[in-house]
Amino acid sequence: MEPGGKEYNYASASKGAKVLAFNKEAKGASNILVGDKDKYLRNPCSAEEKFVVIELSEETLVDTIEIANFEHYSSNLKHFELLGSLVYPTGDWVKLGNFTAANVKHAQRFTLQVLIGVRYLRLNLLSHYGSEFYCTLSVIEIYGVDAVEQMLEDMISDQDNLFGYEVGAGEQKPPSSQLESTQDDDTYTDLYSDMEDSSVENSNAKNEVVKNKLPDPVEEVRHQQVGRMPGDSVLKILMQKVRSLDLSLSILERYLEEVNSKYGNIFKEIDKDLGEKDILLEKMRSDVKSLHSSQDLIAKDVNDLISWKSLASTQLDGLLRDNLILRLLLFLSDIFHLLLGTMLLKFVYTAYIWHCFFYKKNP
Repeated sequence: MEPGGKEYNYASASKGAKVLAFNKEAKGASNILVGDKDKYLRNPCSAEEKFVVIELSEETLVDTIEIANFEHYSSNLKHFELLGSLVYPTGDWVKLGNFTAANVKHAQRFTLQVLIGVRYLRLNLLSHYGSEFYCTLSVIEIYGVDAVEQMLEDMISDQDNLFGYEVGAGEQKPPSSQLESTQDDDTYTDLYSDMEDSSVENSNAKNEVVKNKLPDPVEEVRHQQVGRMPGDSVLKILMQKVRSLDLSLSILERYLEEVNSKYGNIFKEIDKDLGEKDILLEKMRSDVKSLHSSQDLIAKDVNDLISWKSLASTQLDGLLRDNLILRLLLFLSDIFHLLLGTMLLKFVYTAYIWHCFFYKKNP
C-alpha cells in the first residue's frame, strides 16, 4: 500500500515501470502505464500478434491485474494471456494465467491463482469484441507484494517465533537446540559454497544471467521442513541477486575492457592522424611563408615595373614630342622649298619675259 492507503501500482510509469517491447503495428504502447483516459494503446484489430512487454518497478508477487478501455469508438479486449519472468530478454516465460474480459468501458480486475515473483510481464492480446477497425487498451495496473520485502518480513517474523524465549517459573528456556545450531551452520556453509561457485561461473556470465532463476518464495515457505531455518529462501534470493550482480559486474568489466581497447585503438589512430595533420600543417605554414616571400618579391618586381613603365612613358612622351616637332619642321621645310621653287620659277619666267622684251622676241 502507498502512504495514503491506496494500493501500490507496480505498473505505473511514475514509479519507474516502462514498456520494453510491443508488436510493430502498435501505437502509443507507453500510454497504458500513464493512467490518462484520453491516451491509449492502439492496434489494428487485424494485426496477427498483439503484445506488450512491461518492466515492473520492483520484483513483485503479482496477485491482481486491472485493465480498462475507455475509448468508445474501438473494440474492447476479450481474451488475453499474462506471462511473467525475472529476466529480460528471455525465451522462457512463465504463464500466470488466461483471462476473459467483459465487453464494458470501465476497469476490470482479475485475480491470479498462483503467486510467482516476476519483474517483467508479457501481455498477449488474443481476441476482441465487435468489428471496429482499432482495438485499444487505456490502462493496465498491477497489484501485489514486493517479493523480497515480503520474504524478509516473513523471515524476521519466523525467526522471532523460533528463537524467542519463553518466560515461566522464574526461568528462561531457549527453544533452540544444538541441532538447530548445526543446521544454521550448514545453511551458511551452503551459502558460502554458492559464493565460491559463483566465482567459477563468471566465465559463463552471459548464459548464467539468463538461465539463473530465483526459486518461488511462496512455495519455499509453504514446503519448509520441521527444524529448517526459516527465511533461508530469502537468503537464497538475496544470494542469487548478489550472484547476478557479480556476474553483471564481470560482464560490465569485460565490456569496459573491450570498450577501452576499442577506443584505445581509435585514439591511437586519432593520434597518428593528428601527427600527420601536424606535419601537413607545418608544410602548409612553410608554403605560406614561401608565398609571403614570393609575394614580397613580386611586389618589388611590380614596383620596379611600375617605375620602368613611368620612365618608358616619359621617354615615349618625349619621343612623341620630338617626332611631332620633326614632322612640323619637315612640313615647314617642304613649304619653304615649295615657296622657294615657286619663287625661283617665277623669277626665271620673269627673266625670260624680260629677255624676250629686250631682244624683241616673241615669248
